Order: sequence, then C-alpha cells, then structure tokens
Amino acid sequence: MGTFTTTTRDVPLTVSRPDSPSEPLHAVVVLQEAWGVNKHIESILERLAAAGYLAVAPHLYHRCAQTSFTDFPSAKDALMALDSTGIGHDVRAAVDYCRSEGADRVGSLGFCMGGTASLWCAAVPLVDSAVTYYGGGVAEARWDGIVAGTELAAQLQVPWLGHYGDLDPSIPPESVEQLRATASDLARVYRYADAGHAFNNDTSTSHYAPDSAALAWTRTMEFFAETL
Repeated sequence: MGTFTTTTRDVPLTVSRPDSPSEPLHAVVVLQEAWGVNKHIESILERLAAAGYLAVAPHLYHRCAQTSFTDFPSAKDALMALDSTGIGHDVRAAVDYCRSEGADRVGSLGFCMGGTASLWCAAVPLVDSAVTYYGGGVAEARWDGIVAGTELAAQLQVPWLGHYGDLDPSIPPESVEQLRATASDLARVYRYADAGHAFNNDTSTSHYAPDSAALAWTRTMEFFAETL
C-alpha cells in the first residue's frame, strides 16, 4: 500500500492502492476539503486502501495557480471558482481511472466542500453510492450548476449517507433537519451532538472530535460495505 500521484484526462489524481484488494475490486473517490489534497485527505486515502478499497482523490483546484492552502481567506477564491462543469469533469476522470484499474463499483466520500460535491454526485449520479461529511450549501446553492443540498437530497439516484455536527455554526441543526425532511428514502442522515465542523480532521486539534469521528467512520465503512 502506498500513495502516489498520476494524471487522467488532464486531472491530477492522488491514489492509494490496497495491498489486499476487495474481490471484486471496489473504489472510492475522495473529494477534498477547501484546503486541497493535503495530509488529511492523504490519510483518508490510506485508511480506505487499508480497508481494501482503491482510493483516488482528484485535485479539484488544478485549474488554479495554487492548488493547496492553509487558511480559508486564501482558499476562498479557488473554492468559489469551482462549478458543476469542472467538478463533474474531475470526478468522471477519477471514476474512469478506477474503472480502468478494474473497479466494478465506485463510491464518493467528501469532506466540507467535497461533501457538497459528494451529495451532488449521488444526485446526478456520477457514482454508485456517496458519503458526505459536513458539506455546506445545504439551504442555499454554493456553485453554478449545483442546487442547494435540500434539493439534491430530494433528487438522489443512489444511496447517500450524511454526517453533520450539531456544533457547526455554518450548518446548524435546523438546516440538517430540513435536509433530512426533503431527502428521498435513499438518504441516511446522522447528527453528532458534541461535534463541530471538520470533526473528522485529526490534523486539526481545534476541530477534531475523536469519538464522533470514530462513530462516523464506522458508519461510513458499514455503508460502503452494503452499497458498493
């Protein structure tokens, strides 16, 4: 198992291959937070590979002058420059790579802005199942060509799992409940009472909530085992 970068359809992909792949091979496309494909995203790829999945992260900022960031003001312009055309191209490139490597089913797993994109992937659909961690744009659309999360959840075409922290000021519990109320029966939504935004990010001591992160990861692995 190791992590490396390759390119498919002009999209840089960071890839982690499993030492003991699932039979048949299943894959997960990991969609970045606002910071880009950083150490946290690489650690997610490695965890998925350890579980037997081919794990691939497209670099969604590859059209920008800078592809990774450490502070939100610097990342905001790159984030807001995204749209459905670019995200769709990049996710399809990642899925194509997974298929070319022999994956028969492909899921998506997104965090923060990548969580928004992962929900969209389940509505289009671009994948066979999808997971979102604290993806914004729930009540209002975030990008051109991608409607608000409440609308996407009503349009699901494949199974989707969402994780949200009650202490996240950017996605308050009432927005999560609105999403749950509009979602189709393909959706599963979990709230975590003691968690805020980015609660899965163990590289950030100010955000990481280990108990909630462990429970959400267990649910994610069970969900992929069932849907991929």
